[in-house]
Amino acid sequence: MTLGNAPVAREGFSPGPEGPDGTPGDATEAVGAGVAQKGLAVIVPVRRHKRGTHGMEQVAGYRLVALLGEGGMGRVHLARTASGRLAAVKTIHEHLAADPLFRERFRRETLAARAVAGPFTAAVLDAGPDAVRPWLATEFCAGPTLTRAAGALGPLGAGPLAGLGAALAEALASIHRAGLVHRDLKPSNVVLTRGGPKVLDFGIARRAADETLTGTGEVIGSPGFIAPELLTADAEPSPATDVFALAALLARLATGRAPFGSGPAHQVLYRTVRGEADLDGAPTAEWRVFLASCLTGEPAERPTVAEVLSWCAERSPAGAWWERDPVSGLVRDHENRVAALVADAADGRDGAGAPAGTGDAHDTGAPAGTADAGPAPADAVPAPSGATRTPADAVPHRTRPVVPTQDAVPDGGEPGRGPDRRRLFAFAGAALVAGGGLGGAALLRLTEKDGPNGDRAAAPPTKTRWARGRLLWTRTVGDLGSTGRVLRHGGALLITDAASVTALDAATGAVRWRHPARDVTAVRPLGDQVLLLLSGLLFAPELLALDTRTGNQRWSALPDRPAGARTSAAPDGQSAFFTVDGGTTALVSYASDASLWTKRSLGDRPWRAYGFDSRTGEALWFHEGTRAAVTGIDAAGGRLAVGLRLPARSGAPADEPLFVLRTSGAAPRPEPEIPGGAAYPHAHPGASGTRYYARGGRIVAVDLAARRTVWRRALEGSPTVTPSATGGMVHAATTPGGVTALDARSGRIRWSRTDLGRLASDDDSADDGPPLVADGTLYATGPEPGREEKSWRDAFWGVHALDALRERRLWSAPVEADGPLRAAAGGGLLHVCADGTVQTFTGPDSA
Repeated sequence: MTLGNAPVAREGFSPGPEGPDGTPGDATEAVGAGVAQKGLAVIVPVRRHKRGTHGMEQVAGYRLVALLGEGGMGRVHLARTASGRLAAVKTIHEHLAADPLFRERFRRETLAARAVAGPFTAAVLDAGPDAVRPWLATEFCAGPTLTRAAGALGPLGAGPLAGLGAALAEALASIHRAGLVHRDLKPSNVVLTRGGPKVLDFGIARRAADETLTGTGEVIGSPGFIAPELLTADAEPSPATDVFALAALLARLATGRAPFGSGPAHQVLYRTVRGEADLDGAPTAEWRVFLASCLTGEPAERPTVAEVLSWCAERSPAGAWWERDPVSGLVRDHENRVAALVADAADGRDGAGAPAGTGDAHDTGAPAGTADAGPAPADAVPAPSGATRTPADAVPHRTRPVVPTQDAVPDGGEPGRGPDRRRLFAFAGAALVAGGGLGGAALLRLTEKDGPNGDRAAAPPTKTRWARGRLLWTRTVGDLGSTGRVLRHGGALLITDAASVTALDAATGAVRWRHPARDVTAVRPLGDQVLLLLSGLLFAPELLALDTRTGNQRWSALPDRPAGARTSAAPDGQSAFFTVDGGTTALVSYASDASLWTKRSLGDRPWRAYGFDSRTGEALWFHEGTRAAVTGIDAAGGRLAVGLRLPARSGAPADEPLFVLRTSGAAPRPEPEIPGGAAYPHAHPGASGTRYYARGGRIVAVDLAARRTVWRRALEGSPTVTPSATGGMVHAATTPGGVTALDARSGRIRWSRTDLGRLASDDDSADDGPPLVADGTLYATGPEPGREEKSWRDAFWGVHALDALRERRLWSAPVEADGPLRAAAGGGLLHVCADGTVQTFTGPDSA
């Protein structure tokens, strides 16, 4: 097994916030005026909610109409009161409800949030902090977030910007009067309704005068909007913190870009503390000066909220721009979708267990590359169940006694005609306001099945059922960055981000240990140890060995050349790989040739190999090579194989031999090089068995001992493949989409699916991004079963578990994700990390 940094240096560490207990932080989330919580995970028995008419679930006096979303804190439903008023009801996950600290914080913050009142804030209607499953009810908002509206409007002019600023300043004033500080004001936390903008996500707000339940130094917010004094811990959250975030929001709406740029979170945060806001494109010079004064690094020098309100109000136009198209049209679309959902529920089609986003792909309309890294709102409400059909590979559903709304998708019926939008909202007693999905508002929009007036065409009823995987637990871990890892090792789930390695209990999500470690480029679980490779451009590579049970460091090793060894005076290169063979861990350092800059700056540094005792870290042997980049290594059978790329003249092809070093004797001894063998570093005299590679659009099976190609199979796109066989088959994924099972002996295609996409494994032992296969199950991404998209690209809905040998679908589950997925599996559990949250799924029939 070979681990290390690739020949091309990987950059872009994105540290996430840390919790008060030192565990990975929680990218906070909320529903309307909800509360912020840490993702403590304890499994407790699930209790069924009392059911009302039409089979809908009921929480206190709220009848649940449709599931809007599900995340680390709980599930959010569109609900109605007995009088018909619409609300967003959030029920807290059982494992959080079992934590006394969580309950106390939930009770305290919901009480404080209920004191917030204003025309531009989403109000808390009711809460049950002492219920078996705590719940929270907020007003419900129908309308686009500012993120999506910005895509439709483009940059705002001076007048509309002033109107928005005045409304949001008034909202902040009402929050501050209740003794709260919002701390995460950003475009995705503001919804434009027919009554004006509504500020959501009170989940991050906290009482400015109450610090008893908040850890010292805790930083909560979103890169690009969080004030610099919070990042440097120079001050506690205050109203000035919200003024900074408001100015960053207005700057983004005015210029079309974030004032502190985009990119990895750590870069945005650094510019926030050390740089100046980019305000080029502000509507007027006056606006530029005003925004700069709000974005200053000194909180005391910023204008107060009252001063911001007065300044913007003086420049606001008479009419509200959000009452005109195109924003008013977006609001109407959302209202039509809500009316359709309520009509379905009234006709007896239970939507309370339907997944969020079944009708639409998630698309907030945020500009590419923005630094708005907070939880994005769900961009759709559930489509009527009658609009889906089940594929031929669906399996019959077997009902379980727990979590009934997650185990199956009910058969649908024909769409019915219910009350129109005007009658619905008149009956509800008010225009739709506030509320939200996980971390923001639940956005409702027309799908391709909707007519221009919101009327929905009839669709064939669902013919069969498909099995829904159960969401076992979730935990917010923060941004993993480009080099983060999610790995299974026995009963532990290892999470690596830019600041630490954390071990979670795979079955419950509880934190076992956390070890601070920066610049980790490779992780290798090995028995009762976890080996880490630390490397970067500013220091020599280092190996660390951690105790698997406690996370304590057992030993560390640096690439020190033996005294008296005849070596070059040049220092070691900053790039490295490591691999393990029995009781020996080999570390290979080298100078990267990934760019002209690295070639020039690192000079003629040779590659070097170091052998260490895997149990103690004691140095065993050393070998120095020549100036060459290393493309991969492998250790087996008492030999270390090093794939090299030798320097070449400009334009000339580089030689790529495989250097073989015998390490089993008293001293390492070179063996004959294998010309052109660097492409297959595992094929050397000490190796055995067959390994599978993806090379040049082909899957190649290689007999490692004989260094002979067994078969080749061409696949479309740029395939990746599992390096070893499962049950006589290997599995490949192609770009842009599709998964294929090949006979391991002949390369013959056994089955292929174009409707599913690759869910990549984070296993460093394999080639880049092979399909995830564990315990005879292949995991993939794709659309909702029965949607009949032409390919997985047409609509991302969630994950699917398939029998790796027979192709039969075992279960499917929706996943909320706006960014790339990282995944690991083992013991019948699938762990998916998306947008800083780990979600763990299991089959519906699992214990």
